Amino acid sequence: MAQAIDPNEIKDKLRTGPSPHIRKARTYYGVMTEVLIALIPPAVAATFFFGWWVIGMLAIGIGTAVASEYIYQKLTYKPIKIHDRSAMVTGALVALSLPVTAPIWMIVFGSVFAIVIVKQMNGGIGKNYFNPAVAARVVTKALFTPWLANWVLPGGFLGSGYRGVDAISSATPLESIGHRAQTVSEQVPELFDLFMGFNLGGNIGETSKIAILIGMLYLIFRGIIHPKIPILYILTTVLVMGFWSSFNFEFMMAHALTGTLFFGATYMATDYSSGSLTPQGKTVFAIGCGLLTAFFRITFDYPGGVGFAILIMNALSPFIDSKLMPRIYGHERRPQVKFNRQKR
Repeated sequence: MAQAIDPNEIKDKLRTGPSPHIRKARTYYGVMTEVLIALIPPAVAATFFFGWWVIGMLAIGIGTAVASEYIYQKLTYKPIKIHDRSAMVTGALVALSLPVTAPIWMIVFGSVFAIVIVKQMNGGIGKNYFNPAVAARVVTKALFTPWLANWVLPGGFLGSGYRGVDAISSATPLESIGHRAQTVSEQVPELFDLFMGFNLGGNIGETSKIAILIGMLYLIFRGIIHPKIPILYILTTVLVMGFWSSFNFEFMMAHALTGTLFFGATYMATDYSSGSLTPQGKTVFAIGCGLLTAFFRITFDYPGGVGFAILIMNALSPFIDSKLMPRIYGHERRPQVKFNRQKR
């Protein structure tokens, strides 16, 4: 016969409290620390392929970003929040988004622009209209193309040449398969080399896709990013390029493994404050990024398109969330919400 249970005994063991019921506390500086950990694989790969100067670039980018945030908050009498480590993430992303031959002043400019203009002048962390690192990347590329246009081949951490790289430059592989191209030219490396990062120049943090994939999986398993954003972003871009090329597999995979697609989908499109917050909004945001990236690659004689795609979807994300707010249980309509970035 089952033993009777005293209801009062059970009641004493229950812990009650107001919602939300969070099993484990998660702080913003904790999230930023996880992102920094996820950036270690591409940073290590960049050091291996391009030399020890990569560490110097990361130090300059992170140091400038943190110093810029501290000085701005100090001069404007705002609370000092450099301890949240978001500036460190931004500085690291700016540095990894540049080629190893980028001059020091360009790293400094990118970090200062990202922190002061894009982040702090729009209200600080959590109130950004655009992802600071993406905005800095696009502006830097637009203003200083002569220093960023060439594809510099890696020489390895023991290589010769400028700061550990061989001083050999040519058009980027993406230029060979973009702008209405429908086949893969001989100038594009093999798919395995594109995936691993062998003999592939460009921005230091974006060459090794396997390293970025490790970082992506880490963020997904740690619950830092939603897997649908990077997966849908990459998949949408690849499928559109498939339709464009009559499903040429090599062409589709070449687009997936060249340029900033993997890096941007993992570390930039997943930004909390500048991306969509609602479940359906995340889906629309990711698919929109993929459609725009493919459109830019097909239509314009301009390599990439990831940065512009993310910025456009950043601008649209408040509107998307306002239209796709989850319906409250028991209500027939979605709640009517006016989108305001400052209250996100």
